[in-house]
Amino acid sequence: MDELFSGTHEGPVYADSHLVVTRTERPPGLRFAGEIDISNSDAVAQSIRIALSDVSRSHLDVSGLSFIDVSGIRAFVDAAHDLGEGRQLFLHGLAHQLETVMRVTGWADVPSFFLCECELESR
Repeated sequence: MDELFSGTHEGPVYADSHLVVTRTERPPGLRFAGEIDISNSDAVAQSIRIALSDVSRSHLDVSGLSFIDVSGIRAFVDAAHDLGEGRQLFLHGLAHQLETVMRVTGWADVPSFFLCECELESR
C-alpha cells in the first residue's frame, strides 16, 4: 500500500512496497531507500514538495537506492526546477553512470540543482 506521511521531524514521509522515503534533520532533507520507477515517481516528487517546502538548502540522499529509472531522475530534476528563488537542492549518492547521463542530457544544469560527491554530515 502506498502511503504519504505528514510531520516535520525525522521519520517516514512516503512508503510503498519498493521504496521508503525518510525525512532527515541533519542535513535537512530526505533519504531514499529501495527503488524508484514510474509506479512511484509522482509520489517521490510530491514527497519532495511537501517535506521540503520550507527548507532553503535541501539534501536528497539516494545512496540507498538499488534502482532508479528516468521518471525518478526527472522527479528530482523537476523538483529542483520548481524551487523558489534562492533555494537549492543537493543530490547525494547518485551512481556515477547516472550522473554522467544527467550531465550529458543537461538535466544537471538546472541552476538550483547540485550533484554532490561529498559525504553527508549525518546519516
